[in-house]
Amino acid sequence: MTSADFRTFCHISEYGSDGYRHLHRLIATSHPLVLWAPSSTLLSSPDCQVSNKQFVDYVANGHVRIMAREEWIMSPEFRDKHVWSEGAAWVPEVDSEIRRMAEEDKTKPLLDRRVHIAPPERGKSWARQYVDENPQVLRTVQRLLQRRDRDRNIPAGVLQTGERYSFEPGGTAVQILRQAYNHGDAIAQSGAAAPFFLADRDSQFIRWIGKLDDTKDTVSARRAMVKTQQDYAQLATQLLDLLRTLELAGGVRDVSGFIGSEGHTELAQWYGTLCQSVAVEQPKALEDKISRELQRRLDEARLGNTFRSWAARKDDAAVFSMGLAAGIAGLAVEGASALAVGGVVLGAIPVGKGLLKRLGFVAAEYNGPQWPYLYAFGKKASARRANRLRRALRIARG
Repeated sequence: MTSADFRTFCHISEYGSDGYRHLHRLIATSHPLVLWAPSSTLLSSPDCQVSNKQFVDYVANGHVRIMAREEWIMSPEFRDKHVWSEGAAWVPEVDSEIRRMAEEDKTKPLLDRRVHIAPPERGKSWARQYVDENPQVLRTVQRLLQRRDRDRNIPAGVLQTGERYSFEPGGTAVQILRQAYNHGDAIAQSGAAAPFFLADRDSQFIRWIGKLDDTKDTVSARRAMVKTQQDYAQLATQLLDLLRTLELAGGVRDVSGFIGSEGHTELAQWYGTLCQSVAVEQPKALEDKISRELQRRLDEARLGNTFRSWAARKDDAAVFSMGLAAGIAGLAVEGASALAVGGVVLGAIPVGKGLLKRLGFVAAEYNGPQWPYLYAFGKKASARRANRLRRALRIARG
């Protein structure tokens, strides 16, 4: 890994089609994005902007990494018979390629594998032992399940799986703890710097799980961990909202040209720095953190070599005005045409002063972040695009 890497993790299928609606944004923000057992079926969701071919290419090129148990990656029969019938089905166009990459990469170092087969789970045995040693947890889980807001506190996939075992004594509690353990273990194995939590209930669930362990010597560390995870959830929500605003500003639906570009690297570094600072500083409030940080960077940036910046320089403007006046006088004799007018304008510019740049014939100089422009418009900063971006951000902030 290099300093430019910002590895993230997402248990994307826990969010159903909503997770895949954000997939292109998750990829654009990560370097790389690690997905746990992605669903090839849900790639075809109407709101998913990543095609099957693009997804396979992203995995092949290392922008997306995949982790899952061996059966999920290697066995079409296992997938087609899975209880999660709406999302587990094997799609040869995608899953056969993923299986091939898993076989090719199995001897590579873990963090270099495009597809990593995770070892057998340990959550089931751990959860049973924990419940045996802490029988009071059964009552705690039961109280949570009876609350009206349980859907806000337990991820949907965790809840559905747990309830399938409700016929067993303590079965639901064991399954919820089992999945919580496996989720945390997967994040740790992925080597991710930060997980993507795409719903409020994720951070609520983490906080609830943390309360189960009230050992005095773990309270301080637990509180810090829970606070960081909740902060990550807030940042993720704000970031996805920001990227949607940029998409609307630029009218760009397909961001495939952004993936792998210098803007992609810059965005991942920027978001990684924010996550790192939040984890270290543990701020009390994160309201509008993402948009405020971007706005600050944009306000500090300076855009040069534009017509407006050139016109502010009196000596250059005066030379241009005299040259343009002389050229227009010549047109009265020679007759005007589009080509002639263009020649007049260029002929009036003292090229040694660099006015070709200032008038936009050569790219403007810009010392701020380029990634918002590359993401929204597919092009670098210009005065016109800067105005559109500021206007969109202002409207989004209300």
